[in-house]
Amino acid sequence: MNNQTRYPVVVLGGGIAGIAAALELTRLGHEVALVEKTPFFGGRAAHLCCKATDVCQKCGACLVQERLKALFQEPRISLYPQTELLESSRQNGLFHLRLQQQPLVINPERCVDCGLCQEECPAATQGAIITTSVTQNHPRYAVDPAACLYFQDGSCRVCQQICPPTARAIDLEQPEKTMDLAAEAVIVATGYRPGDPACRSHYGYGRHPQILSGVELEERLKNGTGLVGPDREPPRRVAFIQCVGSRDLQHPYCSQVCCGYTLRLARLLKHRQPEAEITTFYMDLQNTGRDAPRLQAEAHREIKVVRALPGDLRAAADGSLRLRYLHEENAAAVEAAFDLVVLSVGIGPGADNAALAALLQVELTPDGFFQTSGRQQYTETSQPGLFLAGTASGPRDIAGCITQALAAARQASQYVQKS
Repeated sequence: MNNQTRYPVVVLGGGIAGIAAALELTRLGHEVALVEKTPFFGGRAAHLCCKATDVCQKCGACLVQERLKALFQEPRISLYPQTELLESSRQNGLFHLRLQQQPLVINPERCVDCGLCQEECPAATQGAIITTSVTQNHPRYAVDPAACLYFQDGSCRVCQQICPPTARAIDLEQPEKTMDLAAEAVIVATGYRPGDPACRSHYGYGRHPQILSGVELEERLKNGTGLVGPDREPPRRVAFIQCVGSRDLQHPYCSQVCCGYTLRLARLLKHRQPEAEITTFYMDLQNTGRDAPRLQAEAHREIKVVRALPGDLRAAADGSLRLRYLHEENAAAVEAAFDLVVLSVGIGPGADNAALAALLQVELTPDGFFQTSGRQQYTETSQPGLFLAGTASGPRDIAGCITQALAAARQASQYVQKS
């Protein structure tokens, strides 16, 4: 590959793990390339809401915002948004990476984030102009060539024409780019895919508007969209159902985060609406993060915690949702009515893991996550100089992602210094 740009370390993935690793590498004195396949940095963790009631619940969401702010202020990190890995090879100890970047139609140096492009785009509902609620990103708008009419047949230039004359930030003729990078070390921090809430079909996800996934609830609370029951009023009876997309035949592992975020979200809803009745159905309580005994004790005082997973859900004539489950002590069938049901989905392997593992010549676990070298080398892989951070290697919470990312950055730094 000719005309390569060389970095000591390239980080693949611009979520919280990738950002934390990149920032730590700059602290250790290295220039870094941070590659993100979407137009925006922050990953899924940036869309999680703060779960503080009258006190902090230590959910970790604020840790993302702090590092995002630092990311955009760090000149030693070169950002590559809308960029994916096409090819990878190894020669004389160096990783040679060929990247493909979608057209960067909106110029970050000229965009004023007015949003007119999205308001006027005739294909906005098809996703031609996408935006983010993560305010640290700039610009907060991007064009998706896959949905844009201009890139399909050249028939539309509305966004470019409507862009204010003082900005002129949009250029639809920007080309797709192929770039070649060389690196002494690579950190894979490509994140995860949320569990599919439809995997438990008997819960009726997608058939009833009062059934949400935990991811959707987080986004609504963060964006202030609000929650409504069947009578268009705030839901007075809310149920959380645990282990959706975890600990079943297809996904036998524990996702580690569901118990923690469910209890925190339940307490948050109770805090905002004290008269509401909140119930969480669970198999057994797993890791709930820092100060777990206190969190669990407080949650038991504020919400109803039922050790049973409902086996049936049906819609009633009054618009409520009826859940049936077996009582833990006497195995009697119980039916309860709710205005809102939240399916606590787990963490699944990234959709691109198999393809990326083949390019980088590393192994995956049976569950589809990137394989580490062992319990004592939880950031290392079978490929020297290739390290893992965050949920790319398995389920973990925000604090766990950051901890592993810092370790990966330090090991990558040591590897670069020895090479």
